[in-house]
Amino acid sequence: MSRYSFLFSARWLKYIAMAIIVIIACVFLALWQKDRRDQREQEIATITANYSADPVDITSVLSTPDSTLGTTDEWTQVELTGEFSDSDTVLARNRTVGDEPGFYVVTPFEISGGPTIAVVRGFTAEQDSVPPAPQGEQTVVAHLRPAQDGSEDENPKGLIRAIDPARIPGMDDAYSHVYVEASPAETGGAPEEGLTPLPMPELDPGNHLSYMLQWFAFGIMIIIAVIISARRERKAAAEAVEHGAAAENDMVVIDKAALDAGAKISQPGSRYGRNRWASPTVRGQAEADEDAQFEERFRTQ
Repeated sequence: MSRYSFLFSARWLKYIAMAIIVIIACVFLALWQKDRRDQREQEIATITANYSADPVDITSVLSTPDSTLGTTDEWTQVELTGEFSDSDTVLARNRTVGDEPGFYVVTPFEISGGPTIAVVRGFTAEQDSVPPAPQGEQTVVAHLRPAQDGSEDENPKGLIRAIDPARIPGMDDAYSHVYVEASPAETGGAPEEGLTPLPMPELDPGNHLSYMLQWFAFGIMIIIAVIISARRERKAAAEAVEHGAAAENDMVVIDKAALDAGAKISQPGSRYGRNRWASPTVRGQAEADEDAQFEERFRTQ
């Protein structure tokens, strides 16, 4: 019989099944983190390629107001000429810049000879101190961003949660799947007084790689733990068999002449045939009677 035949016992089959399930889960989570890292690397590559590039005409990226923004076109810098509709300005709540909570100021911008587009003019920490949008014809340099879904939002008057053109007033004839964020001065924009320019997006890849390696390591550790446990149990079983065989070979050597001389057996012989002999000592009566019966039995053999 194989030394590892115990692996087919019900107990070990249960352990192995549980280990396989956990290992599969670890591999799945590791691959999920790998996908997250790949996506993040693609985002960083897109930001690096588009964010500081020279502005282009919006029609070169979006052929119609219903066009969607391609993944590789995000953060493309465009130059827009038209007028702000200040009366339709709304605040996008739950935004932060530099760990300071506040609002994005969003105003529809009517492109000359074209549709309207929502422009994030900047950030403000105070809801009641939003400067009015510049009046008259303006040229705005901004970055294209995909629109957010605000269909389920409950918005108080003048506030929005998601930057969704469908939830912004004054956006009847407008780009429906995109909005733009005004560029900072570093990339050719002209930030407004009283508003904080939006910072460049983060380029940190995150901890996805370390998480991926950790999940793979957990899976490998489980495999090693099962192997070590199996080897230990095999070794313990082998030692038990060896000790059992040794016990069967144990013998007791009785020296009848020594018994006749009055020696008493203090303990049974060892596996090597050695015995301890002791002179009669003071013992309890019950023990003395038992010794006498033991000696008598061997003398009569």
